[in-house]
Amino acid sequence: MRKSALLLCSLLCPLGAAGSSWAQAPGSEALASGDDGGQGQFLSLDLEELLNVKVSSTGFFETESKTSTGQARLYDARTLKLYAVRSLDDLLQAHQPGVVIGEHERTSRLIGARGVLIDNNAKTLVMVDGVNTNMRAHFGAIGSTLAVPLTGDIERVEVILGPGAIVHGSGAISGFVNVLRPTGITRPGLWGKASYASGDTRTLEVSYGGLLSEKHNADCFLYFGHADNEGELPQAPRPNTAELYGKGYAGVTTSPFLRHTRVNALGEPSYKGFGRFRYGSERSPVSVDLRLDYAQTSMMGNAPNRAMTREQLAGQWSDSNTGHVRQRTFAVTPEIHVHLSKQHKVELVPTFSAFETALVPADWVADEMAKASNPVPGAGVLPVGGLGEEHRDIKAVYKTTALPNSQIAIGASASHKRFSDQRSRWGRLYGTAFESPESFSWTELAAFGESTVTFRDLTVSAGLRFDHTGFGELNLRGGLSRAPEPVNSPSYRVAAAYAISDTQNVKLSYQKGFRFPDAAYFNWLEQFNAAFEDEPIAPLPSLVPESSHLVELDYVVGLLDGRLALDVAVFYERYKNTLGWVSWDQVRPEDFEHHVAHNPRHPSAGGWWGSFSNSTADVDALGSEIGAIGDLGGGFAGDLWYSVSKPFGAESDLNILTNWDGETWANYPIHLVKGHLSYSASRFTAGLAATFRTGMNSHGSRDAPAHDTDELPPRDRLAARSAFNLDAAVSFSPIERVWVSVFGKNLTFNKVPPPSYASHRLIITTGRPYVGASVEASY
Repeated sequence: MRKSALLLCSLLCPLGAAGSSWAQAPGSEALASGDDGGQGQFLSLDLEELLNVKVSSTGFFETESKTSTGQARLYDARTLKLYAVRSLDDLLQAHQPGVVIGEHERTSRLIGARGVLIDNNAKTLVMVDGVNTNMRAHFGAIGSTLAVPLTGDIERVEVILGPGAIVHGSGAISGFVNVLRPTGITRPGLWGKASYASGDTRTLEVSYGGLLSEKHNADCFLYFGHADNEGELPQAPRPNTAELYGKGYAGVTTSPFLRHTRVNALGEPSYKGFGRFRYGSERSPVSVDLRLDYAQTSMMGNAPNRAMTREQLAGQWSDSNTGHVRQRTFAVTPEIHVHLSKQHKVELVPTFSAFETALVPADWVADEMAKASNPVPGAGVLPVGGLGEEHRDIKAVYKTTALPNSQIAIGASASHKRFSDQRSRWGRLYGTAFESPESFSWTELAAFGESTVTFRDLTVSAGLRFDHTGFGELNLRGGLSRAPEPVNSPSYRVAAAYAISDTQNVKLSYQKGFRFPDAAYFNWLEQFNAAFEDEPIAPLPSLVPESSHLVELDYVVGLLDGRLALDVAVFYERYKNTLGWVSWDQVRPEDFEHHVAHNPRHPSAGGWWGSFSNSTADVDALGSEIGAIGDLGGGFAGDLWYSVSKPFGAESDLNILTNWDGETWANYPIHLVKGHLSYSASRFTAGLAATFRTGMNSHGSRDAPAHDTDELPPRDRLAARSAFNLDAAVSFSPIERVWVSVFGKNLTFNKVPPPSYASHRLIITTGRPYVGASVEASY
């Protein structure tokens, strides 16, 4: 039975990961209090309980992992502790099959999923307790929030690759990540953690959870985390410095050009707070789960060289060279459940969330601006860049299990999104900002439904959703205004899961996802149309929603008497009307040559003609993920994952999947290997995580210039396009309820940068050895 339990755990979740919350797992009190014994709570479960492990974010009902739509990977707090996972992007990079984390000088971390890596996170939805946290100005999930080294408020993370539009609406087009937080019941008492690591990185996290009233089933949970990081000196640039920085920097080393630069530094301290108050239970007529969130995160610009003069600064990206970007978020979510009967329930989820991003110039920039005789018009007082965004959302869902072997959910949602009239942080410090309208708002309406029916070993589900967005007036800079046309999008999902035997399971699904255009897309489009409205050329096409169509087959099987499990996923995904940067000078060269080139009315002085818009060709991605998970005995366990993905199509027409030079495919690894090995005893754990990626097309190696890899011999070319990374962590408990950990990250990472869109970051944001230690205690 113990081997069967291990097998089912392996089938349902990655090594060391839990597929149910602590509240649902026997023995969870020990784990929550820090007294982690041996292999964790899952090995204490019997076979039936493991078969009923729940996933909360793939459907309107909690669903067994073996019948959930597509691949669902679940990671619990013990996984984060075992491997010293420091942030959400760290977890995805080291553990999630099919995912790599990229880098952008203006959006920070990028999530690349199954062959698709774009210049923002708008295709991958990031949620917290099922609530959308993606911004709709342009960049989706905030990259610095993904990278902030604070994980003490995480109880479980669910990662699903593939569309999730039926449940989550616009934005869940390439996959979604759902972070679930603790409650006063699942993590009672006081808890604290402090760490120190390379780059003078300091973190401090504390939480308290407790039962307020047993009679009324009321509890609370409070959390606060603080992080700061001074950063490290970058690696010396490679010989191709001139190609990336200009002729004036040819052959320049770290001194003096980069002497004031720090890699991966925080511009200022980051912190986040979370409060949760729950009242009632499934037996109560009404139950309430009130959640409050506030966070401030920051990321440094790419190369904040404080020796640069104002004249040298002209024309440089303001958030690349002149300071850091501060990002603040606030959200309040009172989730209300009305239990009409044991089989009928209504869920009401209103949410208010606000986002603010601001470019905060370095002190030397402020000094230089004070000396300027002609300051930037309209810049006002420092900080000169910023963008405000507010979401008001409400969702109502009726759920019933009254019909035999069936689950039915029907609901509707409404959302109002508003954007303030601040200057965009995306604009140049000494130029026009295109990506932020003076003011804009829209209203999204949706209706949806899904039904799941079980016939013995076969589970079939089908769902349909319809979304409509009506736009308010778009006020552009310069007194212009437009009224965008409404857009609609239907989406649907059909899936089936069949238990072939006790140790074999197969799933097949077809899903459609969608994403409505973001605010910046409308602004860019209309700015360009306004610049050429008196020219004899047709306006740029109106924006329409992009969509993805996914077919996925998943198969799991247990071998060797339950000591080994194999997990295989095969997928094909097609993206239509993909939203991204389109070079209209390539798509419409005749118009460009006759009416745009050298036209002084052009927003960029006629040098180029491009816009964030819908692509003119489809993009396809084909691939597979194969995993082997085994119990090695003696407290050892391990898993190994191989992912292969190939995006193709639209190379010449669409820049969305290309790197910064617009000529080659992005650095998305075609081949990706991730392996993990762990050892657990009563007071000692050790974890080893290895990642190998290859298939990269450019940016070189420590010895080879970036754009010359095709001229290298095959062996050297492979080395130039590959990266190997090794992370390790060791934890021990000197006394009860106290754990001490020592960890190392990027221990073997070569100098090949992560997949990136940013020209400057290509030579300084490279892997560096990163070591540290932490102390964790609970009471």
